[in-house]
Amino acid sequence: MKPTEKVTDSQKQQVIQLLQTKTSERAIEEQTKLSRRQIRKIKQEVKETNDGNPLVYDHQTTMTRATAIAELVKLSTRPGGVRRSEMWPVLRELYGLRLDRNKGTWVLDMTDSQYQYLKKQVTKAASAKGKEALFIPEWLPRQAPVAANDTLVSMAGCLHDRAQEYASEFMSLFPSASRKHVFTELVSLAFKQASAEPVEIKCQRHAETAELLQGRLGQMAQRPAANDATTVKTDAELDRLCL
Repeated sequence: MKPTEKVTDSQKQQVIQLLQTKTSERAIEEQTKLSRRQIRKIKQEVKETNDGNPLVYDHQTTMTRATAIAELVKLSTRPGGVRRSEMWPVLRELYGLRLDRNKGTWVLDMTDSQYQYLKKQVTKAASAKGKEALFIPEWLPRQAPVAANDTLVSMAGCLHDRAQEYASEFMSLFPSASRKHVFTELVSLAFKQASAEPVEIKCQRHAETAELLQGRLGQMAQRPAANDATTVKTDAELDRLCL
């Protein structure tokens, strides 16, 4: 490549990966087709960026895509398949980490789209070898997986039915509400995983909004008498499922 031609992001990333593996400038020049001057410029930029941060190399990519795919083919074609958590070491080396400033922690620098595309590539590579890649969810045990799946589906059905019953009870008390949104809110309050917003904050916000609305409407929004309210009965099975 001529020194005047612009270095692409992929070429720059390739140079950085090779530098991390202590590859010589001559070897990098042969592999990337970049000039020594361009390679040294990238090397200097990396040095300036990393000065004062000895941990930065620990968070950068250290594995090529071809190597990562080969490693994942080995993992995914095992009899027990592979979970995403078991792919972490490879994903970490392939994509590196980035600092999530909101959480203050280092997270995998990979999008869901990149992950799905990588799985497709692994599946294709495995198929080319006459093998089948298998990616299994974290919750699915390798011991009696069919029975485990059937049990989970059955439990989910019970939870859905009970939530629908609670929504019906709520609608009988407050018929002007939206049943669809009542059901959604029940689920999001019962299971913190169902909402990005913390349940405590959501409940506080709803309570404040309800009080403000009550104050504005006054006599138009009388609270139901205590003896008019339906007592929600607990269910031993539901309590057992709602962990």
